[in-house]
This record gives sequence, C-alpha cells and structure tokens, in this order.
Amino acid sequence: MADEPLDFFTASESVPNGVTAMDLPSYPHRFAELANQGIYIGTSSWKYPGWCGLIYDEQRYLTRHKFSEAKFERECLAEYAETFRTVCVDAGYYKFPTDSYIGGICEQVPEEFKFAFKVTDDIT
Repeated sequence: MADEPLDFFTASESVPNGVTAMDLPSYPHRFAELANQGIYIGTSSWKYPGWCGLIYDEQRYLTRHKFSEAKFERECLAEYAETFRTVCVDAGYYKFPTDSYIGGICEQVPEEFKFAFKVTDDIT
C-alpha cells in the first residue's frame, strides 16, 4: 500500500467536465474512513468564506438575510469538522495560543479531531 497512490474515488465514480472530485458528496465519508485508519486529511486553516458552496453552507451564516463574517469566523470550524478530521491552526504562528483559545476551538469539534499548530515566529 505504501507505494500505491491514495484513491478517494472508485472507478465507477466518473467526474464530468468542470466538476472536481471535491464536488462529489461522498468525500467526507471517505476522509472519515481514512482517519479511522490513522490517515488524516485537512487543510492549513478553516476560515475561508470562499469555500461556501463546497465545504460550508452559506445559509448557516446569514444574519438578517446577509452573510455575517463574524458569525462565520465564530462557527465555521464546527462545519469544517463535518468534512475533515484535522486542521492546522495558522494563528499559532503569530503568538502562542491561550488556553481559552484552544479550549474554544476544541469545543467545536469531535473529540477525535486533530489540530496541528504552526510554531510561533518567536521561536523560528
């Protein structure tokens, strides 16, 4: 297996022109299966409003019928964790995270979720 590329999609799942593999509805389930095998797939952060429609449901972040950046910033990690099982906390580069910050992000994700932290620039 080590020499074989990871294949998240079976041969029966043909991808039409213009549609990426990320558009397929089964990828969160496949990522969960890999996480159960100790293979975690995630991204370098989670706060990207541009992912609305791919990872995020924009409707969850509407306030008075408008997209709320503040609500998105506060709550999107929980929705991110519905798809991915790990993420890098890039905010750790700028300063050491506080206990309350770490506690706050941990409350938004399942217990088995994994965080990676960039080393603060004070060290590097």
